[in-house]
Amino acid sequence: MSAKVLGALAVVGAVIVSACSGEAVDAGGDPGRITHRAVAAVALEHLPTDTSSRAASYTDESTPSEQVSVDLRYGADGEYDGDLVSVAVSAQPPAEGACRRELGQHCVDLPTEVKNAEMQLRWTEEEPEEDPGNVGIVLLRDGGETASIGYSGPTITGDPRELDMPISVEKLVAVVEDPRLRYQATSSTLALGEELDDWEGGEPDPEAYELVPNTDHGIAQAYVGGRGGYGYYQGVIRSPLRERFGPGAIGGRLLQRSSPDFTGMPDADIDVLAAPSPPAWMTREPCSAPALRKHCVTTKGERGPLVFAWQPAEGDDAGWAWMISVREKEVVAVRYQGPRMPAGYDDAAMLTEWNQGEQLDSQGGEAESEFADDLSLWCDREHLEARPVKQLD
Repeated sequence: MSAKVLGALAVVGAVIVSACSGEAVDAGGDPGRITHRAVAAVALEHLPTDTSSRAASYTDESTPSEQVSVDLRYGADGEYDGDLVSVAVSAQPPAEGACRRELGQHCVDLPTEVKNAEMQLRWTEEEPEEDPGNVGIVLLRDGGETASIGYSGPTITGDPRELDMPISVEKLVAVVEDPRLRYQATSSTLALGEELDDWEGGEPDPEAYELVPNTDHGIAQAYVGGRGGYGYYQGVIRSPLRERFGPGAIGGRLLQRSSPDFTGMPDADIDVLAAPSPPAWMTREPCSAPALRKHCVTTKGERGPLVFAWQPAEGDDAGWAWMISVREKEVVAVRYQGPRMPAGYDDAAMLTEWNQGEQLDSQGGEAESEFADDLSLWCDREHLEARPVKQLD
């Protein structure tokens, strides 16, 4: 079996979930490109039709634009989401890879009558009280186009061809081998999709993740999306500190406030800013800046220095903290001010949740992931439409 096929079904039976909006939206596709609805219609000619839901798979910015994927649910009862069948068609060959036997995966070649194609069955067995296991099949056509199907829900205790599953391996094979399940579809296949009833999803917007310039409110909303705790924010306004960051800067201020329903978080103003380069008062080595250097710690990040600078509270001055990511073509900074800032680094970092954002390893060495990775002068269109916090201006 080709290594290309072995890597085709990297996540068998997994749902692709959007981190931004969590929903698919209606939008047109390219002429001749198979639609999600058509994929579902073809699949349901081989699968049981008593579905609980039929929808386009959720997508995010990592989903290949040439992939069309749908989710079919069975047996949902309000508490259980139901068994899941995911069917996908891709115009591109899969990434190179191999069967992950060290993770408990099993892979076997299957015969196929599809000309110049290769097919593989892959499954993982149950982990009692944790995971029932899953089954997947991928068909790699000549030229690299793939059709794949994943099935999760039934308990997998061995070779799925020998198990009495609600949906048999033979039916799963029939789906991926269907000649209509091609990336460039015929008009009759597209029409079949239009006739499908009980369709809940739409066609995910192909431009949803196109990068566009971020906005004052957009960058603040992105901070909330990564940090969570939506209920603590009274709202977001344009940051009064934006002018300090020079031409081309953007910035929003989040008003973090406790309320009878949301207690335990101190009242604070959180400014989230970005600029093409650090302002003169900060410099590209912020810990050398007079305004920051007295209490300042720098950590190496994948894209540049990660900086935490703070001013401990003294007298009537509550102090503040800056969290900064200096990158090749931009600088992103978050200023936290409101409660009295502790004198020690560990306490200040805990108060501002810097440790959570920086994600240092247990030895306090190089950051495992970039602080404020989703904060930037640029963002995708779907992000700009997400508004978890009320705008006040």
